[in-house]
Amino acid sequence: MIASLRGAVGRVDEESVVIEVAGVGYQVFVHQRTAAHLRAAVGEVRLEVHTVVRDDAISLYGFLDPQELVFFRHLLGVERIGPKAALAILSRTEWGVLAEAIASEDHGVLAAVPGIGVKTARRIVLELKGTVDQMGIVSAPGRAPSSGAPVERAVEALVQLGFSAQQAREAVGAGLNAARGEESPTVEELVRIALQRLRPAAVRR
Repeated sequence: MIASLRGAVGRVDEESVVIEVAGVGYQVFVHQRTAAHLRAAVGEVRLEVHTVVRDDAISLYGFLDPQELVFFRHLLGVERIGPKAALAILSRTEWGVLAEAIASEDHGVLAAVPGIGVKTARRIVLELKGTVDQMGIVSAPGRAPSSGAPVERAVEALVQLGFSAQQAREAVGAGLNAARGEESPTVEELVRIALQRLRPAAVRR
């Protein structure tokens, strides 16, 4: 399974991008906001990848944000939501806004996505509200997040990417030490630093 790609951006269209890695071009399906970002990219880029293997094809779906990949995978767990529909949902707005809408049971944001509609939007909210709450993606109204929230969210993102909870916590702890010069490292920064430590260990195994 391909978990990530790092290389130069080749062709970019509305639905996919070609990432050139060591002379090989990988077609990766992306949503429109990611495509727009990659069109303006200079030098190498890195995409977190979800791989779908079927009898007739291997399809790659790419994301700039590891937590967006986690959210994408949760969408795939909803009945009748496939990769294309999940990408269409993520094309609508930032994944954090979508998570907020699910947590607050705001069906309108999801129902406005072409091809989704009110019935499917309600099903997404019903099936994912508990998951979004457990992940701590958003805070309840009027409640400030705890100081440990970024750490827990980073650990959760790494577990969703296939690492054990122990591996994730150790790597995030090391990431906190590496980021000690910053007042408050973000979830994305912690995940990025942790992945740099985890992937070489995975290769050695």
